[in-house]
Amino acid sequence: MTPSEITDRLQSELPLTRAMGMSVVSWDGAVVTLVAPLQPNLNHADTAFGGSISCMGILAGYALVYLLFQERGISTRVVIQKSTTDYLRPIDTEITSTASLPNPAAIEEFLEMLKQKRRARLTLNSQVLSGKTLAATHTGIYVALLY
Repeated sequence: MTPSEITDRLQSELPLTRAMGMSVVSWDGAVVTLVAPLQPNLNHADTAFGGSISCMGILAGYALVYLLFQERGISTRVVIQKSTTDYLRPIDTEITSTASLPNPAAIEEFLEMLKQKRRARLTLNSQVLSGKTLAATHTGIYVALLY
């Protein structure tokens, strides 16, 4: 899938992404990068709203799990079970978030659990940047359900 196709799919399935102006800018098979403009995500202090920052962290992990399954032709539902965002500095530029696949052994364990139990959990970390500066970190537990 191209970044544009991924963006279209996410915006179709998750309307909030459209309101935020989120788009996928790259996916190389291991790392996904998303961006959102500052303007629709502003707070009263003219910096990015904390909810938007958290959402971008969640979305990077979600997109990563979604793409993992798309590439393997597995039909699942993915939800977030737990989400923690640490805010390190204000964001006053375009919001960028990235997430990387864990090591291959962790992915295989996740996929094997999904195959056996029809449900599996994967913990992913993402980074949220202001320009090139790390502004927040996110850790999420994503649950995949076969249907």
